[in-house]
Formats: sequence, C-alpha cells, structure tokens
Amino acid sequence: MNILLLHGQGRTSNAMRLLGFRLGRLGHIVGYFRYYTRTEKFADIVQRLVATVKSLPSDQPYALIGHSMGGLLARASLPALEDHLPCHLILLASPNQPPRLAPIAQRNPLYRYLTTDCGQRVLSADFYQELPVPTVPTTVIAGSGGPRISWLPYGDEPNDGVMSVQDTYLGSGVEVIDVPSIHTFIMNSRQTLAHIQRILED
Repeated sequence: MNILLLHGQGRTSNAMRLLGFRLGRLGHIVGYFRYYTRTEKFADIVQRLVATVKSLPSDQPYALIGHSMGGLLARASLPALEDHLPCHLILLASPNQPPRLAPIAQRNPLYRYLTTDCGQRVLSADFYQELPVPTVPTTVIAGSGGPRISWLPYGDEPNDGVMSVQDTYLGSGVEVIDVPSIHTFIMNSRQTLAHIQRILED
C-alpha cells in the first residue's frame, strides 16, 4: 500500500524516517510530506498536501499517517480529496481539541515566533470546530508515557508530556489506542508500528 507520512510541527520528515523504514520492510511504499510552520500558512500547506496526494496513483489505495500537526493537516485535506480518499487515516498524538497547555503556549513569545500561523491555530477552539470530521476509517494513537504528578498540568491523567490522551479524542466511533510513549517519539514506538500494521491489514 502507498503510505504518506506527515511529520509534526517544528520537525522535519527525518522524524518519520524510522517508521517509514519499518513500514517499507513490511512491503509498503512510503512517501514523506515536508512543510515548514515557521514560513508557511496552514491553508497553503494543506493545498500542497492535496496536490501531493493527487499525484499518487489513482488506482491504488493509500493511507495517511500524521504525527501531531501532520494529522491535522491530513484532516483538513480530506474534503478536497473526495475523488480519491485514503483507505485509512491514522493520527499519531494529534490534538483534536485545544490542549490544556494552550494558554501557556499562547503566552510564550518563542512558541509564537517559531510556529506562527499554524501554531496559533492549534490553540484555538474555533479551529477544531472548523476542521472536517473524517469520513474515512480513522484511528487515533495517543501517547500515555508522560509524567503523572499532581502538580503538573495533567496531574494523574494519561498524557504524553504535551497533551493528555483525552485531548486526542475525535468522537464516538473513532478508535483511540494509547501506547506508553511520549509525544516526540511516539512514531518510533514498536507498539505504534504493531498497531499500524494491524490497522492496515484489516
């Protein structure tokens, strides 16, 4: 199967290379989508993503796997892909509502400088209300390897150090799987790979 991997905000496609290598060894054809949140607006990235997906063979099934911001870009692209939708959408630690740390990030000038338009969007409740609800089979893989300490923002809730598992919930009917990983490296977890393999083989 063709698989397009989308990295997270502030990262590069190199962050997805280990997952891509492992999926390639399983016989999949893996591609990578690059974007730069420092210099590109969200809508422009989505437009490029749609063009990239439409360049894939139209007679072959494909899946989109996005980490964090990459998953949100994949969600946003779906309406423009109605004539060739993915057979599955897999969201790796992608927020589907404003993370509880959003107020802290909004006050951080370095975060605003590095992430610009994309970074501000993911902190807004309006942004999530406007995102298309996937009409294709979708699975959320969330991290639960973050610290659980009463005085931290998430207290004893399962979290990946950046967001809680609850922050990734997309709605009824969408499977949420948690793996004992932190946000930054969830794509490198062998448990994540095993779940992706199962999903793609179903």
